[in-house]
Amino acid sequence: MLTDYNIKRKGSRREIWLAILPFIQFMLLLIALQCALILLSGTAGEEAKEAFRVRVIADSNTAQAQQVKAGVAEEVNRVLGRAGLTDPSGIEALIPEMTLAAEAVSGGAPVRVTVGAAFFPPKVLDGGMIPQARTDSLVVTVGSGRGDNWWCALFSDVCEPGEVAAEEEETEEEPVTFFIVEWLKSLFG
Repeated sequence: MLTDYNIKRKGSRREIWLAILPFIQFMLLLIALQCALILLSGTAGEEAKEAFRVRVIADSNTAQAQQVKAGVAEEVNRVLGRAGLTDPSGIEALIPEMTLAAEAVSGGAPVRVTVGAAFFPPKVLDGGMIPQARTDSLVVTVGSGRGDNWWCALFSDVCEPGEVAAEEEETEEEPVTFFIVEWLKSLFG
């Protein structure tokens, strides 16, 4: 005859759920923190969503065409800055002056300046996301306009002139500090 022995089960469903519960709580906490960060940082680009934008499109992607584009962008910014506009509706009056200034630095390439709705792709800005949209903007096209774009939002401090911004970021780099390390130093030092 066989001896009787008790069969031990690995655990009831309740025990399994009680073991998994801390992990589920931790994951829900992480999701809640992520949502809070998205909500808090998503407002950083709100001003840029409504800002009047300037778009300068180069003739091509060659180095010379990109230099011409940078020069045209500087001239357009100079004309806009000198005008001191407080309302984007006055930009249409500046189109002839912007066209002449841009053609002076375009190296003989024709320049078209238009005001109206233009498509802008999504962009991450100051921790916030600006969704893609058709927004009122000033579009300056140099030559055939087959090059990469230069983006700027007028009436806010948001510009992205490419290499110039990268050089400024390198020169203004601050040393990295960690909150916990600094806090421990303040406690013990």
